[in-house]
Amino acid sequence: MNGRPASRLPRELEEALQERSPEERRQIEALWERLGTLEPPVEGVPSTETAWAELSARLAAAPRPARPPRRLLRRRWPVVGLLLVLGLVAAYALLRLRTVIVPPGTIQTVTLADGSTITLRAGSQLRYATTLPWRRPRRVHLTGEALFEVVPGRPLTVETAQARVEVLGTRFTVRAWPEAGETRVTLLEGRVRVRSVRASRQPLVLEAPGQSVRIGAELPPAPERLEPEQVLAWQRGGFVVIDEPVGVVLRELERTFALHIEVAGSLPLDRRVTVLYQQQARPEAILQDLCLTLPCHYRRISRGFVVEAEPSSGR
Repeated sequence: MNGRPASRLPRELEEALQERSPEERRQIEALWERLGTLEPPVEGVPSTETAWAELSARLAAAPRPARPPRRLLRRRWPVVGLLLVLGLVAAYALLRLRTVIVPPGTIQTVTLADGSTITLRAGSQLRYATTLPWRRPRRVHLTGEALFEVVPGRPLTVETAQARVEVLGTRFTVRAWPEAGETRVTLLEGRVRVRSVRASRQPLVLEAPGQSVRIGAELPPAPERLEPEQVLAWQRGGFVVIDEPVGVVLRELERTFALHIEVAGSLPLDRRVTVLYQQQARPEAILQDLCLTLPCHYRRISRGFVVEAEPSSGR
């Protein structure tokens, strides 16, 4: 039995093409497939949201042409219909989910249509749905670490595995690495509301610059204070980790310096340490400090370093 081939188009677009000719349908399907192979946006390329806003402004300012006779409209109806379908396809492409993955050893900035910026640390991943400029609220999902600078008056929600951060024009950082099992939010300017996505606790409001809170522990979170210079050290080439496990520090070394670290022996990866390098951090110096604390020793290999625990005295 000769059945109609399964459509590759979304259901809404399939319904819009019911009355179109087979030739037009084939053209739309081919265009949709080509849109699906487009690469995600890279830094420095104008966003589709910004382009849409500029195009809308130009169309609003352009003079409207005289209305053509009805007969002319009837003749042009197939062309108008095709343009409407193409516009629907373009809208689907604009509103698709975007993912930004920052390679090791680099820092990348994502600029939203309203001018808000998200500066992502090496190894971070940001997921967000591109929307038309006037739609709200906006949501992004972060895995990693980032500095958010949100334009006042434009609500933004940042989601991680453990927390939800609600902002309305402010400057803050979010640190949410998978191996840490927690999310740290630090306010630099403005005001944010932080709530846990797992526990039914009252949200915490951070209002003073330097206030910081960790979400993910069993105990109720309590705000503490961090120096902004320490929180943003990674933007200046520094390396700061405050009261986190050795395993988290080693993974952060790998991402920051684009190298590989092997662990040999019974290294205490759960021991919590603090590393403070405000600028010009070098992986050898950081490993040297760690090995004085643990203790351990390290050696260089072709791709990075091997870190091994010192043998016990046997007493």
